[in-house]
Amino acid sequence: MVIRFDRHSHNFIVKETIDQNEGLPRQEYRVMLPSRWCDCGRFQAFRMPCSHVIAACAHTHQDALQLLSNIYKSETLLNVYNNNFPLVAKPDYWPAYDGEIVWHNDQMRRNKKGRPKSKRIPTEMDDLDKLERKCGLCRQVGHNRKNCPNRASASTT
Repeated sequence: MVIRFDRHSHNFIVKETIDQNEGLPRQEYRVMLPSRWCDCGRFQAFRMPCSHVIAACAHTHQDALQLLSNIYKSETLLNVYNNNFPLVAKPDYWPAYDGEIVWHNDQMRRNKKGRPKSKRIPTEMDDLDKLERKCGLCRQVGHNRKNCPNRASASTT
């Protein structure tokens, strides 16, 4: 909502009526159209009219798109591709390279898919011999419960 304005110099005071959910209370902002200024800072930062500038333009029946920077216009985008690009010659015709050779660093590569590799630093706890596995039935070393010789065999009748 435009509260005060100066039609000759196009300076306005715009009060917010809708909460923008940005954590700020509704405030009053000073808008100066000729110098492309708004107190919120978005108009200067993005070079695009903010809601306060659009309200001021609507109050004076101006087109807010006229204040849009040229960097957002399609003519500027098309002019980027208006230049000719030179053709790339076959590698046989390239001049010999005499500069420094740079190798890639494998440590900087993205990790591959799958289970991640452990990055734990081994300690003296890791040096202990693994415990010998014993059978769950007879507690002897060298076999397990599945192939235990002391296991009761199935009756054959």
